[in-house]
Amino acid sequence: MSGGKMGWFCILLLTSILATAPAAEALEIVGGDVVNIDSPIADDLFAGGNTVNVNAPVDSAFIAGGNVFVNAPINGDLVVAGGVIELNSDVGGKVVAAGGTINLRGDVERNVVMAGGQVRVHPTSEIGRDAALSGGEVYNAGMVKGTLWVSARNFENLGSAGAVKFQRWQEGAFEGESKAVISTFSFLMILGYLIVGLLALRLSPGGVSAVDRKIRESAPARALLGFGLIVASSILIVISMLTVVGLPLGFLLLAFFVAALLLADIFVSYSLGRWALSTLNQDRNDLTAFVLGYIILSVLFLLPYAGPVIKLISVSLGFGGIVAALDESRRRV
Repeated sequence: MSGGKMGWFCILLLTSILATAPAAEALEIVGGDVVNIDSPIADDLFAGGNTVNVNAPVDSAFIAGGNVFVNAPINGDLVVAGGVIELNSDVGGKVVAAGGTINLRGDVERNVVMAGGQVRVHPTSEIGRDAALSGGEVYNAGMVKGTLWVSARNFENLGSAGAVKFQRWQEGAFEGESKAVISTFSFLMILGYLIVGLLALRLSPGGVSAVDRKIRESAPARALLGFGLIVASSILIVISMLTVVGLPLGFLLLAFFVAALLLADIFVSYSLGRWALSTLNQDRNDLTAFVLGYIILSVLFLLPYAGPVIKLISVSLGFGGIVAALDESRRRV
C-alpha cells in the first residue's frame, strides 16, 4: 500500500467510523478559552476551546482545542482535533484523533485512527480492534489486538499487534501526507469560522433562517444558481475593473462577492445540521444545528477527491441561498 493510499485509507476509515456511530440522544455543548469538564455528563459532549480538560466521565465526545487532555473515561466514541492531545483514560468505543502531538495511554475497546506530527501509543494502552496511525514520528508500545496500519516517516514498534502493515513515507511524500492532518493554521481557521457562524446566529438569526429557507426549498436549484452567479460575478468584476469609471463598482462587487463566498459554508452548515437533526427526530436549538452541521461539513471537506467537489457544491449552494434570500427581501420592500 502506497503512502498516499494509506493516507486515504485513514481518512476513509475515519469517515466510516463517523457514519456508523450511533445517533446522539442528547447533546451538551461547551465552549470557552479554558473548558473544564469536572462533573459527569450522561450526554454527548461537543467542546471547543484553547484548552479542554475532561476530568469526569462522558458518554461520547467531539472535542476541538489547542490543548486537549482526556483524564476520565469516555463511554462511547471520541473524536478530537488539537495541537497537543493527551488521551490518558479509557474509551469504550472508537477513537479518531488529528493533531500535532498525540499520546494514547488508555485502553480503547474498538478501532483507533490517529494522524499527527508525533503519534505515540504507550505501554499502558490496549486497542481492542484495528489501529491506523499516520504521522511524521509514530511510536507503538501498546497492544493492538487487530491489525496495526502505519504510514510514517519514522516508526518504532516495541509493542504487539495481530498484524503490522507499515509504509514508510517516501522522500517528498511528507508534504502530500501532511495535507491529511489538520495544520495549526487550518485548525485556527476552522475555529475562526465556527466563531463567525455563532456570531451570525447571535446577531442575525432572522437572516440565517431566511437563507436556510431558500437552501432547503430546492437545494439542487440553489446550487446551480449559485455556481452560475459565481462565474458571472467573477467575469463582471474583471470587466468592471478594466476601466477607471468601473473601478468603484468593481470594488463594491468584489467586497460583496468575497463576503458571500466566506459566509456560504456557514449557511450550509446550519441547513445541514437542521436536516441531520430532523432526520434523527431531534428537536434542538439553532446553535446545536449549526455546530453539528459544521462538524459534518468540515469532515466531508477532508475527503480525498470528493472533498474539493463537496466544497464547490457547498459554496455554490450557500451563495445561491444568499442571493435568493436577498432577492426575496428586496421584493418585500
